Amino acid sequence: MGAASKTCSVILRLSELISAAVVAGLVGRYLYFLSSANAHASSRIIYAEVIAGIGILASLILLPPLKYSFYCFCLDFALFVCWMVAFGLLCNLTVSGGCGSFWYWNSWGYYWGRYWHTIPHSSITQSIVGREACSEWLATLAFSFIGGWCWFFSGFLGIYVCTNYSGDWSSSSSVMGHVSSSTRIAHWRHKTDREAAPNNESTITGSQV
Repeated sequence: MGAASKTCSVILRLSELISAAVVAGLVGRYLYFLSSANAHASSRIIYAEVIAGIGILASLILLPPLKYSFYCFCLDFALFVCWMVAFGLLCNLTVSGGCGSFWYWNSWGYYWGRYWHTIPHSSITQSIVGREACSEWLATLAFSFIGGWCWFFSGFLGIYVCTNYSGDWSSSSSVMGHVSSSTRIAHWRHKTDREAAPNNESTITGSQV
């Protein structure tokens, strides 16, 4: 495989790792606030956190631009689908309201702003919360989307490398096998010559006597 393919692979894997880490950190922070307030998290939020964790692990394993990382293009496409599902589920929490939607100020903004320390949840209103932690929410959506497409492009890169460089891998393997066989044969001949040398010397000495 070429240097360009390896470079692109590393860039995409690092992008996947960074995106997953950002989503895991932001969503994990929100889950921490929910736990502190003894509140329950939406299953969509938990799903996004799980996918982020899987994305971190997978991107670390596939980060070295070795042959196995390109053969895992099926995993790349599977994680692309998982990330797009996570992105869609998160977007659906606010529908088209964004940071002004009911769910946002009633859950994300309320708990992220730690309003539960001073204001009961039943008394919270949009005017109180406003757009608290809106940038964190938008970053979560953005990196979910970006990370998903990085997995998509990694999958296509894997297909390209496996299609165009599979012959090179086969030929290099056959060459290595041929070299290894030649080395074994040469070693065997050298060993045989060394064992035969004392016998030849004895024969010559006997004939001289």
